[in-house]
Amino acid sequence: MKRHVAAVVVVLTSLLVIDNHVDLVSQDGRRLLAVNGLHWDVRGWAAEQLLQMRRDCTPVNSSPSDSPTARAVLAVIQQHSLPDSQSARWLQLQQLGDWSVAEVDFDTLKPTLVVMRLQDGQWQVQDQAVWSGSTAPWHSGDFVRRYLRQQAPDLPRALLACVSVDPARYGAGPGGLGPVSSFGTRP
Repeated sequence: MKRHVAAVVVVLTSLLVIDNHVDLVSQDGRRLLAVNGLHWDVRGWAAEQLLQMRRDCTPVNSSPSDSPTARAVLAVIQQHSLPDSQSARWLQLQQLGDWSVAEVDFDTLKPTLVVMRLQDGQWQVQDQAVWSGSTAPWHSGDFVRRYLRQQAPDLPRALLACVSVDPARYGAGPGGLGPVSSFGTRP
């Protein structure tokens, strides 16, 4: 067989194999890369990588769990959704100005990210800006940040960018990139 014919056959075969195994699927108004039925949020992963390179966390205060602010915020969260919220324990607290984002764990509830605002000297839970649960098949960091930004538009971007969203607690799979099967579960 002539070289140019062999090259054309190789290219066509490669394209057919890719077409049979790789696809772009739409879900919730966004696209996912599907490889053999497993979904990957490449856009969310890329957005998270870019954020990690560009963010500046110097104005954000990471409060230790024994600080007065941390104790006050935890007390508000523990009283917010009784009785399950009483077991709230710190995972992280980030603060910028009169805004904070707390991540807490509970005995019977899933880990939760809670947006709070200091109003009239009291910390207030922003009821619409609370995240708990899986983001599958979406990349956890990008998905949660977009959700919290939508629910609390006045939340400072620098604060939101510096909140650590652990893929093991909220994500779609190893490294938060995927894979997730077509049924929304890990393979």
